[in-house]
Amino acid sequence: MAALGIREKILDTASRLFAAKGYAAVSMRRVATEAGMTPANLYYHFKDKEDLVRSSLSYVFQGKSQAFEAIVREEAADPVHCLERTTAWFAELLFEDAIFTKLFVRELLEGDSNRLEFLTKNVFQGPFSALVAMIEGSFEAVDPILAALFLTSTVLGYVQFSGVIPHLRGARPEYIDPTKITLYLMKEIRKSARKQNAKKE
Repeated sequence: MAALGIREKILDTASRLFAAKGYAAVSMRRVATEAGMTPANLYYHFKDKEDLVRSSLSYVFQGKSQAFEAIVREEAADPVHCLERTTAWFAELLFEDAIFTKLFVRELLEGDSNRLEFLTKNVFQGPFSALVAMIEGSFEAVDPILAALFLTSTVLGYVQFSGVIPHLRGARPEYIDPTKITLYLMKEIRKSARKQNAKKE
């Protein structure tokens, strides 16, 4: 197996274990065993556990960033449609990719400032800046950074709460449909933009 293939196998294994068990519960030896190699082989590719954790996060998140960027390129001429598509894509990703979602939420809950800074600079800043630009090109009188923060955090929180929704009295299946969620959020952003415009007039 080529060196790149070995590295990818390690990162696949580590990200799955970290998502399921948490960082503290997963040793380098456990990752090596699950990946079918000796700890010495693992340390050849990653100098320590923190290196493996950061590399696993980058591996999982950067692949998704590339999918996001592809949508942005396809819809560059229509910022509103681009915003709708990327928001729906983000919601679908959180609902469908358990490893991505668990690692994302774990990072937020653990609050390791060094890792969060690393992820922000190396993974999140590009997509977030693109999201801000879409909002800026779509709605007047809306703070684009605040709106982007509202949008991403609302989708993330909504997905986290989605396990409760089917058990709530009166809840309907479409309440956990990414497309429906996106349409509702877009409606709220438009409403906010109209209010801000009305205040200016």
